[in-house]
Amino acid sequence: MWRAWRCAAVGRRGLTHRGVGGRGAKPMDRRRLAIAGIWLVAIGAIVGIYLRCEPEVEDVRTQTSDDAPTYVAGEDLAPPSERGDLPVAEELGSPALYRGGPRHTGRSPFRGPTRAARAWRAELGGRITAQPVVGGDGTVFIGTHEHELHAVSSDGEERWSAQLFQPIWSAATVVGDTVYVGSDARAFFAIDASDGSTRWRLRADGDVDGAPTVAPDGTIYVTGGPYLLAVSPAGEVRWRFRARGPFLLSSPALDSDGTLYIGSVDDHVYAVAPYGRMRWEFRTGHDVSSSPVIGDDGTIYVGSDDDHVYALTRDGEERWRADLDGYVRAPVALGRRGDVIAAVYGPHPRVVSLDARTGEERWYFPVTVSDSPELGVASGPLVDADGNIFFGAQDDFLYGLSPDGQMRWIHQAGADIDSAPVLREDGTLLVGCDDGYLYAITEAPDAPADAGPRGDAASTD
Repeated sequence: MWRAWRCAAVGRRGLTHRGVGGRGAKPMDRRRLAIAGIWLVAIGAIVGIYLRCEPEVEDVRTQTSDDAPTYVAGEDLAPPSERGDLPVAEELGSPALYRGGPRHTGRSPFRGPTRAARAWRAELGGRITAQPVVGGDGTVFIGTHEHELHAVSSDGEERWSAQLFQPIWSAATVVGDTVYVGSDARAFFAIDASDGSTRWRLRADGDVDGAPTVAPDGTIYVTGGPYLLAVSPAGEVRWRFRARGPFLLSSPALDSDGTLYIGSVDDHVYAVAPYGRMRWEFRTGHDVSSSPVIGDDGTIYVGSDDDHVYALTRDGEERWRADLDGYVRAPVALGRRGDVIAAVYGPHPRVVSLDARTGEERWYFPVTVSDSPELGVASGPLVDADGNIFFGAQDDFLYGLSPDGQMRWIHQAGADIDSAPVLREDGTLLVGCDDGYLYAITEAPDAPADAGPRGDAASTD
């Protein structure tokens, strides 16, 4: 908003300076008419940008977090407690939720395609980095960098789109007939799943780039700027936790006792009690934009820009760290064979299987992208019911691997695939792409083509 206001103010000053209009002005020559026309076009563009980028508030219930209790990292501490023996909540692997549920395991209860064929693709008009989510009636919800949340039918037809005023980076979450999603408009939205209307909007203290996590009692946990917020289903902020750094990019993982684990670009992983006070903090060597994952025994796994995947206890102690020689920005996935599946950036972009108990590398599958540390695999791997692994890469391909890392199939899209895939109950694999399309991949009727040398995973046993 402030950018649009500043440009409009500059425009007004320019008109006054050039003597356009006003009592006593001399007749305009062609040059002055041209200048006036340029300014009118500029002001019109500014107004258009304002209307597109600034959330409209009329007839919308707008919430703020200003009056909520605020707890600060390193200052407001929860009482010490031993949490190692807590039970681990079951993860259902719902396609309606980011990474399948509050633990972010990346596991699906459904079986994915063993041979890939495109069922359809839906053009949504903007780059897609968000994971798709699927409602109870099969509708797919996904946001784009062109500021819109889209609802797409199970056969690829668009039902509606909702304007969220700035780019949408991460996944929505579907609870009943409500879609929760944030955007770079410094806002978090509750959208009616049937027609795309806004039920309420929460003003945040920064961009809302992490996917929301919903607790069994309906509380929604979401990040905005440097804050982790606990929000009621009505949009009221119950408390907020402030990290040390300027903003949070990851999504909070939720443990069975209500404790939340969140990564931050201040190099820390935080554990936050269900009432907002910090339980502990763990420092890595660089930014943590990866969303934490809670393992089957309660171990917390998280990647960092210091090129490591970390395994932490529920009390914040390090169990192991694995050096993968590249950023780990996507959340890891839990394999079906006691392994952790990590996506890695350059200089050696690949997907790696790590032993969940020790961190030792079991195998890796390389992708041909670049040796740049800023390129690689940003798509969070998905593991199906049989342990097969699906992910996209910044080489424009979507991959299907066997549980031991052998390539089963490869499917080319029109641009980088940074979106994490999700599986529908019928086995259709859904993924967004930087080319602005949502792809639906299903079982191919014919035999797969020869994978060639790219189909070989490298074992490190």
